[in-house]
Amino acid sequence: MRVIYKIAKSELGTLFYSPIAWLILVIFVFQVFGSFANLLEYTVNAKTLGQMQGYQSYMLFVIGGFAPYTTIQSTLYLYIPLLTMGLMSREYSSGSIKLLFSSPISSLQIILGKYLSMLIYGLIMMGSVLVLVVVAFFSIKDFDLSLVLSGWLGLYLLMATYAAIGLFMSTLTSYQIIAALGTLTFISFLNFIGSLWQHIEGVREVMYWFSLKGRADESIRGLICSEDILYFILVSGMFLGFSVLKLQFARRSCSVSVKVGKYVGLVACVALLGYVSTIPQLKCFYDATANKDRTITPNSQEILRQVDGGLTITSYVNLLDKFGYLGMPSNWFNTRNIFETFTRFKPETKLKSYYYYDNSAGMNLSREEMDKAIERLVLTSDINPKSILTPEQMREKIDLSAEEFRYVFLIERENGQKAFLRMFDDQGKYPSEAEISAVLKTMVAESPYIAFLSGHGERNIYDGSGVNYTSFTTVLDSRSALVNQGYTPYTLTLTEGGDIPSDVDVLVIADLRKALTDDELIQIKRYIEHGGNLVVIGEPRRQEYMAPVLEQLGLAFVPGVLVQPREGYVADYLWARFTPEGARLEPVFARMLELDNVLTMPSAAAIRKIGDRGFEAIPVFTTETTGCWNELETKNFSLEEPRLNTALGEEEKAYVIGYALRRDVKGKEQRVFVLGDADCISNGELGANREFRRSNYALTDGMFRWLVYDEYPIDVSRPAAKDNDTYLTPGGFAWIKIFLRWICPVLIVVCGCVIWVMRRMK
Repeated sequence: MRVIYKIAKSELGTLFYSPIAWLILVIFVFQVFGSFANLLEYTVNAKTLGQMQGYQSYMLFVIGGFAPYTTIQSTLYLYIPLLTMGLMSREYSSGSIKLLFSSPISSLQIILGKYLSMLIYGLIMMGSVLVLVVVAFFSIKDFDLSLVLSGWLGLYLLMATYAAIGLFMSTLTSYQIIAALGTLTFISFLNFIGSLWQHIEGVREVMYWFSLKGRADESIRGLICSEDILYFILVSGMFLGFSVLKLQFARRSCSVSVKVGKYVGLVACVALLGYVSTIPQLKCFYDATANKDRTITPNSQEILRQVDGGLTITSYVNLLDKFGYLGMPSNWFNTRNIFETFTRFKPETKLKSYYYYDNSAGMNLSREEMDKAIERLVLTSDINPKSILTPEQMREKIDLSAEEFRYVFLIERENGQKAFLRMFDDQGKYPSEAEISAVLKTMVAESPYIAFLSGHGERNIYDGSGVNYTSFTTVLDSRSALVNQGYTPYTLTLTEGGDIPSDVDVLVIADLRKALTDDELIQIKRYIEHGGNLVVIGEPRRQEYMAPVLEQLGLAFVPGVLVQPREGYVADYLWARFTPEGARLEPVFARMLELDNVLTMPSAAAIRKIGDRGFEAIPVFTTETTGCWNELETKNFSLEEPRLNTALGEEEKAYVIGYALRRDVKGKEQRVFVLGDADCISNGELGANREFRRSNYALTDGMFRWLVYDEYPIDVSRPAAKDNDTYLTPGGFAWIKIFLRWICPVLIVVCGCVIWVMRRMK
């Protein structure tokens, strides 16, 4: 050990007596400290403007192309070759390698001594980053220190791996420039290797494991994984082993077969240990974030605990589907990573994939056209044509017609339970924790049945036209649709002399366009009396059809149409706002109130109380207090401009257009939601682009969540981040900015000059 230390000390002396080490350190500090100063300045300015947000620790070190950790990760490969290029090349070119070989120093000691010098220099280099950590710790309220230290560890291990590669390259040549270029080339190759042969199962796992690309990402984001730590150790050890073998072969000649055998044996040992490190049951994780953001929430963990037995997730990738490219073999690991937060807690989960082609949603290709499309795809991608199933072969395996032959996942339990998990037509594309947890929960608990009454011209949940209700109910590629959040929406037609099924969790009566029969009204009345949960949605000018139902609730729609004249909009286009009372019902509503989001309602009727049916009536949202009244005269708001007519009883005030009702029925709380506008959650209004923030989707989310007692959707919310403030003032930051941008780099320059002068004096 003493010999190793002496070699490292000698190497460090050589390094620091040359300008290259100091120049690299100055450039590194100037670049990283400058980036950090810019981000810290943004934080201080945000506080001055009253726009502070949470996760300041993450924003200062991780997020964005100029964050310190992102900058270091993307530029570190440029610094290390300049440091390692002379480690052994210099010994070769100067002839001192002969002295080393003739001395009683082993090849292992030489390599470890050289490598130790790089680890110490890397510690100095990365140690400078700790200055930023200290500044941030005393500048940010509740600074997330463990997150930042996790990222620091990942970057240091990355630097150590680069150094091991550079040291090996230095043993191959006496030319330092060639050693540096070789290091850059090999690092680039290890970053690229993960994309090779992705279509060959088994080989792609090996290539992916050896890839350096993104290896520090998880630790930078706060998740320390044993697989990543072991990767850095094993790959660094492999290149150190290569270096030792190279020196041994230079000392003692041996046959080519022996040399190749030793190199291959070392690679095989590393590959074997690497395989062991990837076994899910052997992986260990540590979430270093303060809010445990890299771990699924306790609710999801509890659901996963209830899913006992084996679990298989099979992806059925329709290569002609609009999301088919995401399921290609080249994206297999992205698909795997979606479920990794869950497989951490259920490592026995198996993942499988099938590739097929067929007419997906909205397509109408002939068989010949489909075959030609697949032929073109095979020519332009790395997919194995033998792995692609034809429409007939796929239909023999599984019927995906109900899923419209999309790219879907089938989650299957050991006991035979099955459920589909879908891709979504939004920016995220892949299912998130909420959707995965919802599907898993339907396997261990009953899915709420949401029955939409039909037969009277009500809004339809299967018709995609503007006035209907597919967007938030049955659209398969809509993330917020009830069908993707654990609910089971369906239409219900009442039969003569029958009754509403007992398994209905929520009955929705949306905009009756003709009167209920006496028998149907009796069935609904009986459902209400027995404590069934209910949604009643009406429209102006059709209040009479809804009146018999509302009467059972002690409410009525007020005759007339609410108007709120505003430039650029028709007069009956309302902006409603959530009330504090409504916000207390559901966190979703509270968030909308906090954000001051509006609920847009194209033509609504006010709701009033007419009697006491034992319900507590809670106004959830109302119109504006001023500028709004119940119009009794105007019929066509596109052609006529309404005028307030107090003589007719029109009054300017806030009107309730959404009520939540609750009462106790046989020990169970009955819940009812009443809306004065059916268009506010229609396909047309939910899909409309507005220049202001709206909460119409939040209404459907919060409303059904409240009606099923918060069982669905799965609550995956987390506590608000605490690091949401800074102690710095603009004046105080000015001094820190000078310190980071100028004083620190200048101190390093001065230190380097002093050491150089002292050496010259000696």
